[in-house]
This record gives sequence, C-alpha cells and structure tokens, in this order.
Amino acid sequence: MKVRPDLKLFWLALFAAALPRPAGAAQMEASGYLKEFYRRGRSPLDHRLYWLSLTRARLTLENASDLVFDSRLKLHLDYDHELRTGTFLKSPEFKTFGLGEPPGFWDLERTVSARGGRRYRHLLYRAWAGLDRGADQIRAGRQRIAWGTGKLWNPTDFINPYQPTAPERDERRGVDAFSWRRGFGALSQGTLVYTFAGNWSETDLLGRFRSNARGVDLSLMGGKVSAASSGVAASASSWMAGGDFSFDVWDGNLHGEATYTDLRRRSAYWKTLIGYEYMFPVNPPLGWLRDVWVLGEYYHNGAGASAPAGYNPALLSLGREVALARDYLGFGVNKELHPLVKIEVYQIINLTDSSVFLSPSVSWNALKDLYLIFGWQSFGGRASSEYGGLAELGYFQAEYFF
Repeated sequence: MKVRPDLKLFWLALFAAALPRPAGAAQMEASGYLKEFYRRGRSPLDHRLYWLSLTRARLTLENASDLVFDSRLKLHLDYDHELRTGTFLKSPEFKTFGLGEPPGFWDLERTVSARGGRRYRHLLYRAWAGLDRGADQIRAGRQRIAWGTGKLWNPTDFINPYQPTAPERDERRGVDAFSWRRGFGALSQGTLVYTFAGNWSETDLLGRFRSNARGVDLSLMGGKVSAASSGVAASASSWMAGGDFSFDVWDGNLHGEATYTDLRRRSAYWKTLIGYEYMFPVNPPLGWLRDVWVLGEYYHNGAGASAPAGYNPALLSLGREVALARDYLGFGVNKELHPLVKIEVYQIINLTDSSVFLSPSVSWNALKDLYLIFGWQSFGGRASSEYGGLAELGYFQAEYFF
C-alpha cells in the first residue's frame, strides 16, 4: 500500500514547532545549506556522454520543548528544494531506474516541473518527531538508522544501506520508521526499530544491544527483515542475527561486522567485514606521512553472485544492495595538505571478477562556510564485470552552510 504524496506533514510540524512554549524552554533553531553538484560521464547502456547539474537548498529546523514528567518533545525537519538539469534526465538509466532512490512508506515529495532535461521537486529529506525522557529516546518519522562499524561497507546496516561508489558521499537517505532507544548506564544501550510498510512481510523489526567491555565496543542484533532489506528480490520476509565490534590496537582501530540471514525461498547466507584504520602521528618516520589516515577492509557478501553471469545490476540501481559479487577489498587514504585543503582516495577491488573502482578527490574550504570538492571516479575491468562496464565520471561540488 502506498501512502499518497502529502507535504502537509511539513506544515503541521512547522506549526507545532512554533507553538508557545513555557519559559526557559529551547527555541527553534534553523540552519541549512546551498549546494551545487555537477557531474559528467558516459552512459554504460548506450555509451553516450551525459551531464547532470543538481542545485539543492536544504532548510533544517529543530525544536525541543519541555513537557510534563521531565520529558522533552523534539521535532526535526530537513526540507529540500532540488533542481536537476542535464542530458542524464534523457538517458536510458534514468528512464529505467530514475534517481535510484528506494521508495519510502510516506511519499514526502512533490515534482513541481518535469520537462525534457529539467526536473524540479521539493521534499522532506528528514522529518521526525521524538520524545526524550530519562534514558529513553523515541523517534517516529523519516530518520537515519546508522548501524555498524565499517567505513566502506556495513553488513549490519539492513535498513539504510550505503553505496560506497556514490559520488555524493555525504547524503544518506533515511527510512520511515519508529525507533526506541534506551540507555543502560554510561556505556550500554538497546535499540528497537520498526519500519513502516503496507503489510507485515514488507516491514523490518530489528533489535540491537550495544555495550563496551574492557575497551571493546560490542553489539548484538537480530530480528525480522523484509525482502527489500535482505536484498533478494525473490525472497519473502526473513530473519537475521549478527553483531559488530571495534577496539583500538597498535595505535589504530580494528573493526568488524557479521550477519547471518535465513531466507524463506532460497539458501541462507553470511555477510562479514573486517577492517583496520590508522592515523599516522604528528612525527612519523617519514615526514610525508604526517597526519595521513589509511583504511583497509575486506567484505564478504554471501548474497552476491560467484560469477558475472549471475549479477543483477537492478539491485544496485534501486538502492536495495551495495554489491553484486561475493568478495571485495577496499582501501582509503586521506591527508590534510593544508588546514583548508584535503585529499582523499578510495579504491575497491572486486575479487570475484578482478574489476576495480578508484575515486580520488580534493576538498577545499575556500571561504568561511564554503566548501569545494573536485573528484573523479574511474572504473576498470572486463565489460562483463561489475565495474568494468561503467564509464569514468568527473564531478564538482560547491556547498555553502548557513
């Protein structure tokens, strides 16, 4: 069941945030950004060059009001206006997969204009109401549920999977859900999440407990996942169990995740990750390594195909999966060249088909609150491989915060 498009939620929440509050209560805070994101590449389907310009204005509203019984009502909204122009909007990828955004339970967007190579819409990127009381935090609405310790992949993040090859890395689409988090002392907490859907088989119901033992961050999780969250189109709702860990060793951080998913209509599978990150000290043996951050991760995707013939690219385009094959290596390096300039390089190697993804970028804090990013994405491998069939992509981003 699809809830009809309706942005009245925005005006209702804005009205609630503006209601009179008792003396001493926090006032509403407003912030946001203006962003221009431009990319140029070649279609892997018809091999034609395309370009796409995204102009986004985001207004963030936050309010916290004191209620009775030592509780606080919280409201959070991220309200976007987006204008996209370019030949990408006429490409076969866009006609087949659109923007590659998985649908939410609430359709909180309206397309104002869509003509040829131009598309203008407004939407609620985040919209949730919450209640805090003591050790309890309750949220309901479109929110970000971020689980896991991995940097490139997160096997435990069934609800909000992150695509490591996405050019706009700072955008993490939320989910329409109810969440309840309770703290147990200073180092432990439990979380329950229920995602909204039209019927029970399409919902997720997951629980997670996180704690720290002798300097090791540990978490255990489990519950019911929908077919969309399990990433397998042919499966009905399933159950999963897993966990993650993170601890400091050799002046760096060792982290890992593992999940086991039992499907109803095909074989169960494991997803695992192990990684290590390290920041070189101020005075390393080699001067050029000063303040260099390095990352290495291995990812096993039990739901992936063992050969390119079994790949299903639609799972990536629809936002349901983040990888097609079984095994991957990932690396990351960043270094601050100047207090205002930083370089980043990420590489992913598909061990199943030997294809490679490489993404270098340079970010520059050009003016106060103005950040510029110049980046490139390169793909290599056979035409039938996961990355070999993709075309190189260049992009530029300008973002001003207010």
